[in-house]
Formats: sequence, C-alpha cells, structure tokens
Amino acid sequence: MLERLRWLATTLPFRAIVACLILKGHLLAFEKLARERFDVETFEVEHASEPRFLRDTDYVPVDWARLIVSRWDAQHYIELGLRGYEKCKSKTELGPDEYPDDEKRCQLNFFPTYGFIGAWVAARLGWGIDYGLFAVSLVSSFILIMLWTSRVITSVVGVGTTYLALLLFNTFTTGFVLVTVQTEPIFLMLTMATYYCFARRWLLAAALAAGASTAIRITGVPIGMAYSAALLLLTLRERPPRWVWGVRALYGVLSVSGVVILMAYFQHRFGDALIYAHAHGRQYHHQASIAPILHPDTRLIMQSIWGEPNDGVWLAAGLLWFGLGHRKALERFDAPSQVFLYVLYVGVVGVAMVGSADYAYGGISRYLLGAIPLFFAMAALLRNRPIVLGIWLYISIAHYWGGSLCYYVGPSEGVRIERCGYARHFTSN
Repeated sequence: MLERLRWLATTLPFRAIVACLILKGHLLAFEKLARERFDVETFEVEHASEPRFLRDTDYVPVDWARLIVSRWDAQHYIELGLRGYEKCKSKTELGPDEYPDDEKRCQLNFFPTYGFIGAWVAARLGWGIDYGLFAVSLVSSFILIMLWTSRVITSVVGVGTTYLALLLFNTFTTGFVLVTVQTEPIFLMLTMATYYCFARRWLLAAALAAGASTAIRITGVPIGMAYSAALLLLTLRERPPRWVWGVRALYGVLSVSGVVILMAYFQHRFGDALIYAHAHGRQYHHQASIAPILHPDTRLIMQSIWGEPNDGVWLAAGLLWFGLGHRKALERFDAPSQVFLYVLYVGVVGVAMVGSADYAYGGISRYLLGAIPLFFAMAALLRNRPIVLGIWLYISIAHYWGGSLCYYVGPSEGVRIERCGYARHFTSN
C-alpha cells in the first residue's frame, strides 16, 4: 500500500493536482483574511479600475492595489510594466550632483524584467497589467511545484521528504507569496529550473535559466554563481577535452547574462552600471555592506525581532534549521549538486543579509524562500520527529496568517496596527 502511494505521488496528474490545490489554498487564505480583517469581500476591490496613469506627471498609477494579492512592491513592478524607464533622465540630461532616480517616477531601485514580462502577457491577453503579472506568478508557481515534485528530486531524497519539504515551504510564514504580484514566483521557478536542468546535465538550458534569474532580482546572481561552481566541479571530475572547457566557460558567462545585460544597459543609458544598487541605497537610506552583520547595531537587531513581520526571528530560524540539517538533507546528492545547493543557500541568504542589514533585515523572511535547500534541511530533521514538526507547523502557520499575510494585505500602517494587533502589546500601557 505504501509503495502504491509513493508511486501515485510521482505521477504527473497527482503532482498537477497538488500544485493546483496549493495555489488555491493560498488564494483562499488571502480571501478569508481580507474579508475577516479588512472587510474586503471580493478578490478585486469594488469600483476599482485597471491600473493606469491618469496624467503624465503622476507618480503612482491609480488602483494599482485593486487585487488583494497586489501589495508591497507590486506598485513598482506595475509602474515599470506601464512606462518602463521613460521618465528617467539619461546621463546627458543630468546636472551636477543629480541622479536619474531623484525623479520619483524613475523606478531604478527595482529590476524591470518581471514588470516587462507582465506587460507583454497583459497586452497579448487584453488584461490589465496587474492581472498580467498575476498570471505570470501563478504559472511560475505551478511550474515550480511540478519541478519540486519531479523524479530529479524524489529519486534522491525520497518521495516523503520531498513532499514534507514542499509542505514546510508553503506553510513558511511568507509561503503565500507564490500567488502575489511579486518577483518571488518567477525567481523561484527559474531557480528550481536551473537545478533541474543541471541535474539532468542539460547544461545549456541550466545556464539560460540561471541567466534569466539574474535579470529578475539581485538574489538571482547567486543562482548563476551556484551553477558556475557546480559546473566547474563537474568539469574537473570529467576531465574533458580542451574545447569542452571553452564551451562550459561560455555557459558560465551565460549563467549571469541577465544581470550583465541590465548593467550594460544602465551604463549606456545612465552612465552607471551599478545604478540599481546606488538607487536602492538612496531610496532606502542604506549601503550594502557586510560590516553591519559583523558589527551589528543591537537596536536594529531588537527591531528585527519585535517589529512586524519579525524578520529577524525568521532569519535566525532559517540559519539554525539549515545549520542543523544540511548534512542529512544533502548527503545523497552527488558532489556537483551539493556544491550547487550549498552555494545557492549561502549566496541567497548572504546577499539578502548584506542588502537588508541596515534596515533591520526588512523583507528577509520573504527572501529566505529563495534558499530552497533550507526546506530540505528542515524536512530531513523533522521527518522522524512528529512532535517537533507539529510545533513548528503550528508556529509557522499562525505567523503566516496573523503576521506576514496580515502585514501584506493591510493597506496602511495604521490599518495594520488596528486590524492585525501589531502594536497592541507595546501600546497597552
């Protein structure tokens, strides 16, 4: 009986049904919370229109948040999808001590690729830009789950551990982002696609997937690094002819091609290949550096713990779970795959920490989803510890619902304080 269940769990129809149920479950959670906490009865806010700019001088498109899954950074990707960088001054138009991102209509502190893809989909289907981006997210998340439950994974870690890791991923405090207008779904899909293709030794396809991920968000760069490191070890072990070394060196370049193309464009248009990092720092008043990690400001550490959505707590949990479970989780992978997964985890978490340390690790509970090996480490530790597993699932689901999801759906800080109870403990006096 158990063998038949394992076989069933590896079949395409079963995996597709699981993927659909997971995505539907996240959407139901959105609808239920929006109704109970914020009195929003429909998926699309009533009387809202398609996101658009009413005037050329507008900074923000109207009704960009009409969908309950369109919050946080969705505004910026919708803006980029609608008008790209057309409102940004080029390097020849800038005066002394001026930056293109001084103009609030210039969204240089976000990568544009997701917005462009969503705009292309929306135009082809005749939908609003927000629905186009939402469609990209849903399709990406469906593919992600199908790749997650593929034989490439189940044949190494086992069917049960694979599905347990998937459960832990989706019940993680920010697991709901799979159905949001954010970059995580397409980024996660490309991350898993890179590993899937590499494991099958489809090296060119893996390089292209990794390269695409680097154009989606800055934490995509570690995907290219992970692929290149794993490819180097594979090549050293195989000792192929010299021409193969040349071809694989080209694959390594392709694995970071997305961000290289963006940087080349930024240099040509704005005279600053690193303008994303500089604009992000100016917008959020920080400077990416390892110094705040090595010599932390304890006030920021405390803020990351008590300030919603408690990103510091989830960062600590992510580091602890992987530290305890990585050997058991990855021991059955071959050496090149282990290199890929270790570099992936260290790179994604490292880049996220360096980029967010100056503002109390804000957003890192969402960025941790990109460190996919974390959830296999958790599964390896918890699969034979049902009590600990139950406690963790209770904590994670409770924070998913009352913490991160409420924080995401809430339209403003004041409303979130009132409806989610974030400040109740601190203001009761």
